[in-house]
Amino acid sequence: MKNAAIAAIVLFCSLKPALASVDPALQQLLISAKQKVDLSYNQTTPFQMDVDFVIQLAVPTRGHLTLKWEAKDRWWRGVVIEGFQQIEVKNGEWHYTSRNLDYTPMQVVNLIGLLDFDYLNLGGDSGEMIAKKGKQRTEAGVEMNCIQVERKGNASRNVCFDAASNDILVVESKEHADWPFRVQYSDYFDFGIHRYPHKLEWLEGGSKVVSAKVVSLISAPFDESLLTPPQGAIARRECEGMTGAFPIKTVGPSYPKSASSSGLMGDTTVAMTILTDGTVTNIHIVGRATRSMDDAALKALKEWRFKPAMCGTEPVVTDTTVMFGFRMSY
Repeated sequence: MKNAAIAAIVLFCSLKPALASVDPALQQLLISAKQKVDLSYNQTTPFQMDVDFVIQLAVPTRGHLTLKWEAKDRWWRGVVIEGFQQIEVKNGEWHYTSRNLDYTPMQVVNLIGLLDFDYLNLGGDSGEMIAKKGKQRTEAGVEMNCIQVERKGNASRNVCFDAASNDILVVESKEHADWPFRVQYSDYFDFGIHRYPHKLEWLEGGSKVVSAKVVSLISAPFDESLLTPPQGAIARRECEGMTGAFPIKTVGPSYPKSASSSGLMGDTTVAMTILTDGTVTNIHIVGRATRSMDDAALKALKEWRFKPAMCGTEPVVTDTTVMFGFRMSY
């Protein structure tokens, strides 16, 4: 169910600690927990999931998502909110996206990441998670066992489980102090061999960005006609073992004098397409700071170059987002 074509890069300057060795017992707990919530893991029966959600745009905006699934490489997903509609089709190695805007709002990307438990993957090509150490804590009267996890590249997150059921309750970032996020899951229910949460939330800087509720998850026949690509859909190849694009030349934006003199700070998020030659196109701002910061981010991106995503020895087109954090040093 993952949209492998969408990745994210967050640009901050930081020092990274050395990666600690794995704890085998905690590692197995982490793997088992992921398999339990991954609805595509050992799933042999087609299903349909319906989700009501609220995302924070200019104002809180309600929407609905429907996923119709037959296999990891055969599914249909539709998202509808006021002013935006998107249909995705996965058929074999091809992923098709049809939408009425030039980009997918970042809050919709966050919603899909919530439902797919992408925040346990820690990004990167391998997505390999390393369980470092565990500790116990109590939150809102609930006892939790928490694991600090890292991956190659040293991104770090905490994953917290219900001490009684081992259901995943919280995933919180530790990568960047300037971009804290927290994912919350609750009200789990059984679905076949899996357990899945009714309620899912994504918070940034303490503010709720996405709130979702699974209103239905049932076994249901899959209509083969859903695999027909929508007219005018964007096509992306996503093969097994695909390696993602990564930047080989980056240029940080200059802090605009108009912003720095006023002590202004902010984040500019940009969506773009990475072509097979490593250049970028189809650039759109999906999260705004000030106009001067946004302009500085766009100017910097024009000089970026990537090693493109690869299917074996063949470069393929992918989409990504980049967030530039503008922060004052005191």
